[in-house]
Amino acid sequence: MTTWRTPGAAKLNLTLEVIGKREDGFHDLDSVALSLDLVDDVQLTRTDGERSITYTDDRGRRLSIETSDDIIARAWNALERHGPLPGGATIHVLKRIPLTGGLGGGSTDAAAFLRLARRAWNLDLSNDDLRQIGAEVGSDVPVCLLGGVVRMAGRGERVSPLPEASSDWAILLHRPEIPVPAAKTATMYGSLRSSDFRRGDATTNLADSMTNGNAPTQDDCVNSFDRPAREVMQGLAPAWRRMGAAIAHASLGLGIEPVTPLLAGAGPTMFAILQPETAERAAQRLGQANGFTHIARALTRDRATAIHAD
Repeated sequence: MTTWRTPGAAKLNLTLEVIGKREDGFHDLDSVALSLDLVDDVQLTRTDGERSITYTDDRGRRLSIETSDDIIARAWNALERHGPLPGGATIHVLKRIPLTGGLGGGSTDAAAFLRLARRAWNLDLSNDDLRQIGAEVGSDVPVCLLGGVVRMAGRGERVSPLPEASSDWAILLHRPEIPVPAAKTATMYGSLRSSDFRRGDATTNLADSMTNGNAPTQDDCVNSFDRPAREVMQGLAPAWRRMGAAIAHASLGLGIEPVTPLLAGAGPTMFAILQPETAERAAQRLGQANGFTHIARALTRDRATAIHAD
């Protein structure tokens, strides 16, 4: 019996500019995002029976995800609305991306399922078809389906590839152990003020720069949720200061100008683009704080969307 597997790569918005609210209740955004080598392992095995979805951590412990909130189940339902699937399947997800972290951990698992389902059942669906189905499930699913470096617009459904990023820089991630509100993303959008809206200039500048072969820097990055996140999420502001202090300590020790952390997506994960040695030193210092700390690299489109059969 064949088991198909693919990575569910974390998604990092280098820029996340909310342009404004739309008549349909969603918000228009403009963003440059990329895949990270922090990945969930998603597996699909065809069966003759019912479908099942399980999640475990890297120690083999079962993770409980509410069925009503299971984005893979919603992706499965969306796929079946486009035509019945020939049988059931068991899906297993080895979770490495922090839950509710702002790194697209749910969306990338849904995208991974859609890729696997098309291959395992030999479905007659183009890449555009798959992204349209993904957009029915969540705004971040299309960008996770495309993978690599991507410019995303609209509410996230309009995606276009950008040149691959070089890998001689590192991304320090830190997700503090703080509570997040229910319906976090909706809460964050609801907390935006008109002063938080942007025109997309930073995204255009970064997309042009990367198209010309330049690596992104922390100064290129912006996030419309920076202000509301610190107001909405209790404990985020002091965690932000701790991460900034760790980066400053590591940078000054190496004679480098420190950078300021930025929110990843809707948070509460924060990130900083750093030289690898700076990232290592800052991560060691942050290791004393509660939370998830990880040094990531950009993942190419081919690796982020690869499918393997066992």
